[in-house]
Amino acid sequence: MSKTQIYQTMVGAVEALTPRVKAFHLELDRPLEFVAGQFVYALIERDGHVIRKPYSIASPPFQPDRIELAVTLVPGGYVSTWFHGMQGGEKLTVEGAAGRFVVKNTGSADLVFIATGTGVAPIRSILLDLLRKGFERKVWLVFGVRHEDEILYLEEWRQLETRYANFRFIPTISRPQSPDWKGEVGYVQTKLATYIADTREKEVFVCGVVPMVKGVTETLVALGYQPKQIKVEKYT
Repeated sequence: MSKTQIYQTMVGAVEALTPRVKAFHLELDRPLEFVAGQFVYALIERDGHVIRKPYSIASPPFQPDRIELAVTLVPGGYVSTWFHGMQGGEKLTVEGAAGRFVVKNTGSADLVFIATGTGVAPIRSILLDLLRKGFERKVWLVFGVRHEDEILYLEEWRQLETRYANFRFIPTISRPQSPDWKGEVGYVQTKLATYIADTREKEVFVCGVVPMVKGVTETLVALGYQPKQIKVEKYT
């Protein structure tokens, strides 16, 4: 990959994905070459200084002239509040792409993806890319959120499950609010022994906040996974 470069973008559609997360569709001034799973830096000016904030690319690399970022509104967070104030049509400078949270050995192992919140953004990019290219081995996505209305890209995951027999989507809710929820309940690490206890020929990709990544990694090791089988991306 060549050295990172600066891109000027126009904010196109702004889409509410959940009550606290919006997707920002950025139209680039030229194609951005990136590997699925990488991120860009949003460059935001504040009081004469530039804030350089990393955001994973949620869209696949086969659409290089535009990218999608999923941004959670953080109370008191300057950059996320700035993003959520946009309506479309604004200009945004980004730097990228960078990051090593990527799949390298496609086809040699089954793939397990574990995420919470917007940690699913780079995984979405990876999955859309892999499945479109005809990846044939088994793929799991274990995705955890607090409430039912926070499951990002729910309909898309369901469609992918229908279209690709090798893809399994496992959402789990830590604090369900409705008695109608019939899916898994609890944190993602409590589901691993049920769905991926067999460690053979698997690579695991974990993305989310630091405590979640730590908890999942410890659970994986306890199940018998080797460190070389586990790749992580930590959000702060």
